[in-house]
Amino acid sequence: MAPTPEETKTKMIKGLPVVPESVLKHRKRSDSSRAQTLQNAIKRKALKVKKRNEIFKRAKQYVKEYRLKERNEVRLIRQAKNRGIFYVPGEDKLS
Repeated sequence: MAPTPEETKTKMIKGLPVVPESVLKHRKRSDSSRAQTLQNAIKRKALKVKKRNEIFKRAKQYVKEYRLKERNEVRLIRQAKNRGIFYVPGEDKLS
């Protein structure tokens, strides 16, 4: 037997079909998890950029330090040569 028009009205709200509650909950869960995943990805990317910048800063500092040491060695060698003496470079420290 076909449903009466009154029964169909109870299943329709303002012309839209009623969606089961479990489907609504599933949609809500999936939407919130998708949003959370996107937020986590944004946070991870920001941390990655920050860490990368720190790594480059340390590398710059390392290069600067060793360039200064090398230039100082060259300066000392030239200075000794001009004075007519020998320059003996310092040895590495052992721990």
